[in-house]
Amino acid sequence: MSAGAVLIGLGNIAQTDDGIGVHAIRRYGRTHTVASQVDVIEGGTAGLLLIPALADAECAIIVDAIDLGATPGTFVRLPGAAWTTAFAQRLSPHDTGLTDLLGAALLTDALPRELVLMGLQPGWIGWGTELTPPVATGLPVLVDAIADQLAGWGFPALEAAA
Repeated sequence: MSAGAVLIGLGNIAQTDDGIGVHAIRRYGRTHTVASQVDVIEGGTAGLLLIPALADAECAIIVDAIDLGATPGTFVRLPGAAWTTAFAQRLSPHDTGLTDLLGAALLTDALPRELVLMGLQPGWIGWGTELTPPVATGLPVLVDAIADQLAGWGFPALEAAA
């Protein structure tokens, strides 16, 4: 199925802040009515299996824990091709999988026309299913940024009634 946009949440939800991407898209789905042209995918740790989802989309947001050494919970946005130079350093707790996914998508011409990586600076990654308090506090900012980006691409969502 071809989508106008795809929203992919990455991370292992059994590893505290590593699950930021999955927690963010779940929250987005609870707080917004998603536009029909947007596919929302819990990518978890699927890596290269996500290439078809990228290939079928005009625009993509990949949400993940992004380690820049900032204060835990800090919002991070890497637009366009910024990921190509950004991944020269270790940004994601599982950046090998993300780097492989994006590199393979580039080599196979499966990258969408627009690609944005978004996430939060993780505080701690270890066994546990809850985000650390500073990261949980940053989650609404991330969800709002996702909604704003999709709306900017022409895929607005309505806020769900509380």
